[in-house]
Amino acid sequence: MNNRALLLLISSVVLTATACKTTTTAPPASTPPVESSVKPVEPAPAPTPEPEPVDPSLAFGEASSSMTSSLDAAARETRAAETALREELARDPFKLLDDETLRTDKDLVLVAVGDVSQPTKQWYEATMALKAEAFEPTKYLLDSGDLVFMNLENPISDLKPSAKKEYSFTSAPERLGWYFDVGFNMFSLSNNHIADADQQGIDDTLMHLEAYREKSGEPAWWAGAATTPADAEAATLVEPPGKDLDIAYFSTGFSKSPNVSKFWSASLIERIKEADAKHDIVIVSVHAGKEYKHIPDKALSERYRSWIDAGADLIIGHHPHVIRPVEVYKQGLILHSLGNHVFMSRTVRFRKYNAKMYGLVTRVIIKDGKVAGAEITPTWVNNKQGWTLPTGERIGNSNFKPTVLTGPFADAFFEDFNAWSEEMGATVPERVEDTGRVLIPVTEEP
Repeated sequence: MNNRALLLLISSVVLTATACKTTTTAPPASTPPVESSVKPVEPAPAPTPEPEPVDPSLAFGEASSSMTSSLDAAARETRAAETALREELARDPFKLLDDETLRTDKDLVLVAVGDVSQPTKQWYEATMALKAEAFEPTKYLLDSGDLVFMNLENPISDLKPSAKKEYSFTSAPERLGWYFDVGFNMFSLSNNHIADADQQGIDDTLMHLEAYREKSGEPAWWAGAATTPADAEAATLVEPPGKDLDIAYFSTGFSKSPNVSKFWSASLIERIKEADAKHDIVIVSVHAGKEYKHIPDKALSERYRSWIDAGADLIIGHHPHVIRPVEVYKQGLILHSLGNHVFMSRTVRFRKYNAKMYGLVTRVIIKDGKVAGAEITPTWVNNKQGWTLPTGERIGNSNFKPTVLTGPFADAFFEDFNAWSEEMGATVPERVEDTGRVLIPVTEEP
């Protein structure tokens, strides 16, 4: 092959190769696309990014912080609710009377009645027919108390009375069991009948109180009579279960026995002062005053006020067999006389003095460790005769069971009670339905 032919062959090969290369990569716009037998390769998908690792301690910390915030918010709501409730109770402590769930360990209700006596030799058949049912009309009030008080107006003993006087009593031991059964747990022993069977009768009473306390399995307290004068005058320490309160409880009255506390004792003021310095609350039960008189002598009411001045918080009076006014004195409360409650007698001595045979069931409120007020519920305790209103409405004699006064009978009661209160300068209660209420004014702590 000559040189010219070789040159032409090389040029043809180069042109052919160039044309093939151009056709497979990018055909010109005027040239229809040539189908390729080679399937194009699809691009690989982009890789999914891996999640960044989380520090477990940081995750727990965030959850813990959120939980703490929730707990803090709940705690703030609880404190706010508690504050609102305490403020409401400060305005209206009477809500504590019938809702025990509202009472804190610094709150309690003390229910107090006056004289109770079911002697063995008086009205035996009536007493045994009633037994504890004698307290049924007021049981709903007794049930509301953390402390439930009575003046026990006779020794608990199988002995016969030995005192040489017109009226002398002893009561069979089983009757003390009735009192425990209906809820009484606070007994006043200093009175003019507790020694009606001499010292042996007092000793028997103390023994049976101990026995029934143990049998009931519930705490109970008493004061005012003992085996020595010093023990009779001493305060009993009352510490109600579930409460952060300690109460010094004195019982004083009168008796010929040296082992019964005397209300005129020169040392009583100092004993009250000492108790006030050591205890949250000081209560004095006192058996004194002229019988069947609704207004106390000035000297006696001033004596009661002097006990408040010395540091007593509550004075519970009894003995006259009739009621006397309730008095708010400074930051204390004086119940001048609660009258009878269950007393087995059909005496007509009240007629000589034109006295009304009412009784009082008083519910005393202690809130935040202080006496805050009281509610009084009137009863009819005349076992001799009934009561007819000018309108003709009538109730019969109480027949050894207190009758709770309601409606027009409560209206008539409060007319009498308010008149006696105004006469002696005591506190006129606020009427709430068939009850009366007195409130202790709140003072700021110094």
